[in-house]
Amino acid sequence: MSAVGIVPQAEDTLHTIYGVGGSEVVFTRKVDMLSVGTYTIRHFEVEVGGMDYGFDIQGILGMDFLIAAGAQINLKEMKIEFIDSP
Repeated sequence: MSAVGIVPQAEDTLHTIYGVGGSEVVFTRKVDMLSVGTYTIRHFEVEVGGMDYGFDIQGILGMDFLIAAGAQINLKEMKIEFIDSP
């Protein structure tokens, strides 16, 4: 969390999210901008949590981001392209 400069604050509300690996406690924060490669989206809400999965990971791109970004994922080439511009 602090690696990207987002740390919990007293007014943040904690949420429990559930996935394949179980549950995790996160808080939400609207960021001024979020960049992936050369693509940037502004005023986007993210969920921030510990993400200790036993391997190096910087974050997870959710469907809300992928749809908003107009992302196209090419699994054969392991590439992601952003078609829409906000």
